[in-house]
Amino acid sequence: MTRSILGRTLLLLLASGVLLACTTATGAGGSPPPAPSGGAVITAQGIAFDRQQLAVPAGRPFQLLFENREGAPHNVTIYDEAGQPLFVGEIFGGPGSRTYDVPAIPTGTYRFRCDVHPEMAGEVTAR
Repeated sequence: MTRSILGRTLLLLLASGVLLACTTATGAGGSPPPAPSGGAVITAQGIAFDRQQLAVPAGRPFQLLFENREGAPHNVTIYDEAGQPLFVGEIFGGPGSRTYDVPAIPTGTYRFRCDVHPEMAGEVTAR
């Protein structure tokens, strides 16, 4: 009986360690990474972005760190008031991340979304 309990305990500990390692490796549930200097960061998980508002610098290029925490393909595209793309980020499956080099955009408020999942959307404010 004691040997059976010990075996089950070791199996449970091993399974917990594997689960913790997998969660840590993918970043699932963790806080988003820090934004690049003068840039912004956004994360996709569960067919949703972690925020619906982004603040970016106006009139100068900046970096947007995009972290995709799931296997589904995602990207970030920024659109002007007329619905024309100002920037189109690479679509990629995760888990993984990309640092997008976004060209300068004028002062204003714009829309961003995932082109694969248009319901994943938000607002970018360049100031």
